[in-house]
Amino acid sequence: MSELQYMPLLNANYFKKLNELETIELQNAIKISLMMVQGFRDILYELNFDEDKLRTLQFNLDDNYDVIEEMFKTTKDIQTKDMLDKLLTQISKLDMDIGDFILENINEY
Repeated sequence: MSELQYMPLLNANYFKKLNELETIELQNAIKISLMMVQGFRDILYELNFDEDKLRTLQFNLDDNYDVIEEMFKTTKDIQTKDMLDKLLTQISKLDMDIGDFILENINEY
């Protein structure tokens, strides 16, 4: 597995900056992030196992979740709120998938 650059746009600072964007730009950024999270879930079990990098990714996901959750609470646009909800759900699922992947590989050693 290469350096932890799996999701370059998916980081807390990126999402903090999104609050300053127009609604359409924000929705486009959410779509990209959602695609990245779902895509990562699709390939997770094909990756070489590297516990440190996967744990780092989990911590980053937790940070992202907190920022996105705050955006969800403050967003008034219904469509954006729905998109953020889907992204939060997918981040939670990816976090659980990573945890499962780590446990499966730790138990093999």
